[in-house]
Amino acid sequence: MIGSWLGHLGALIAVLVILWSCLKTVQLKARTDNLQILLQLVSFYARYWFVWLLLWANVQLLYDNQIIYWLLIALSLLYIYMSWVEPNRLRVSRFSINLTASATYQPATDISLAAAASQPIKRQPIKRQAAKIAVLSDIHVGIFSNPHQLARLVKCLNRLDVDAVLILGDWLYQATTLDAQLSPFKTLNKPCYTVLSDADTQQVIDDAQNSEPASNMQLKHILPTFGIQLLPEQGLYIAGIKIIGIHNGSTMDLPRVIEQQRSAGQPLVIATHDIKQLEANPRTLSDANNDTLVIAGQTHGGQVNIPILTPLMVRALTGNKLAAGLRQPDIPKQSNHPHQPLNAANKPSKRYQVWVNTGIGVIGLPFRFNCPPTIDVLTIQVQTSDA
Repeated sequence: MIGSWLGHLGALIAVLVILWSCLKTVQLKARTDNLQILLQLVSFYARYWFVWLLLWANVQLLYDNQIIYWLLIALSLLYIYMSWVEPNRLRVSRFSINLTASATYQPATDISLAAAASQPIKRQPIKRQAAKIAVLSDIHVGIFSNPHQLARLVKCLNRLDVDAVLILGDWLYQATTLDAQLSPFKTLNKPCYTVLSDADTQQVIDDAQNSEPASNMQLKHILPTFGIQLLPEQGLYIAGIKIIGIHNGSTMDLPRVIEQQRSAGQPLVIATHDIKQLEANPRTLSDANNDTLVIAGQTHGGQVNIPILTPLMVRALTGNKLAAGLRQPDIPKQSNHPHQPLNAANKPSKRYQVWVNTGIGVIGLPFRFNCPPTIDVLTIQVQTSDA
């Protein structure tokens, strides 16, 4: 009797999952890829059916202890964890990164502090200067997100002791309106800056804040209404360290900027969405040294993190050699003659540091495993060369 009742309940849940996914697909009014969106939504809402499967398999075990039911229980638990638990398991990681600077380095004054100061600020000789930045990326507001998740994200950011929040692009994923989803950012109690990815600059969305027929607006015009500023290409100073933003379609002469910073003995932090776009042209970062840090996102850490396999898949699918975390500068090749200067053959190709964030949201299939959404609190310290 119970088994028959549960069987009918499972069929009903499966039908409701499919119907609800169809309804959400129609509401999106996507121009293309409707079938793909439908399948993604089915995989997202199927977690409710797997809750039923978990209950059904446990009931069956009461009458017949077969291994198939144990396997179904394991499959259900794995699916529920990957689609429901881990994507909502927000994590904060902390890491310190050292940048070198010349012996004459003096930290610049934060622009906002300089404007507010009534008296000239006296700089004291400092051997070490640190900026604490909360870094996150790939929020992907859309079919897999809800306002509650972003509200929890903002509450977490508000509790952090950082100088600023830096969001590295890919804001949307099949989104139409943003007002309800992004409204928690209006309560953020820290300066918030962002860079834009390819998808961010190309996507046009309906602005729900307009009472007239919804007008199509670009994301860069909507974000400032929520207190999120575009990180300027000319840069700004956070705790005395210059940070510049490289957006999609940027025409900035980055090699010249790097040379200017190095000539001035100043460290540089470059924020971008996709590190591989900067590294596509070998000249772009050819003069960057260990006084330069590039912060990027885009990889999602692979979403499903299986050692050895995931880094290979991330490299194949995105072109990024680093799935997440810190990439140290390349080590120079050893020369047969210890006093011989570096040449093109043994000079390291990447002498700068790179940090890649694992992201907050999901795309494709709505799964995360061994790769929870993460806010990286980076303490960027400047070490003078004579220290």
